Amino acid sequence: MTDLRLIETGNGGDLVLNKSDLGIVEGFTSMHYLALFGGNIEQNTPTTRLTSSQYFDFWGNELFHPNNSSLQFNSNTERTLQEVVLNSQGRVRIEQAVYSDLAFMTDFCNIFVAVNLPSIDRVEIRVRLTEKTNQQVRTYIYIWDRTKKELTETIE
Repeated sequence: MTDLRLIETGNGGDLVLNKSDLGIVEGFTSMHYLALFGGNIEQNTPTTRLTSSQYFDFWGNELFHPNNSSLQFNSNTERTLQEVVLNSQGRVRIEQAVYSDLAFMTDFCNIFVAVNLPSIDRVEIRVRLTEKTNQQVRTYIYIWDRTKKELTETIE
């Protein structure tokens, strides 16, 4: 699968330029990032949209899946990171939110998630995706700094 390449820049995902063109990536790199951090952090996307209201969810929700909320990106992960207390209970809720956001990928990918609290006000989210067709494995690590409200990304 080919997609536009997104990277986390500390203030949201940005498209990558490749000379005078947009960069591309093979695999699920952009898809899982959008699922975790590209939706509406205020609330899940309503099933009925009012034309007089502005929604802050992923633009593709209305374009690709206007009538199927189970396929829309809603960033439960990002919302949970901002809402929970960072303790053992909060760690479990964050892990559940990540699995919830990535549930749509289970048809074509095995998913493993580990959430750790390495220090005060820091969350480490490790997402390992194994493609079912070719067994290719990619691991992504996201560090959320609650004090700075900043996300950094590493790909192993």
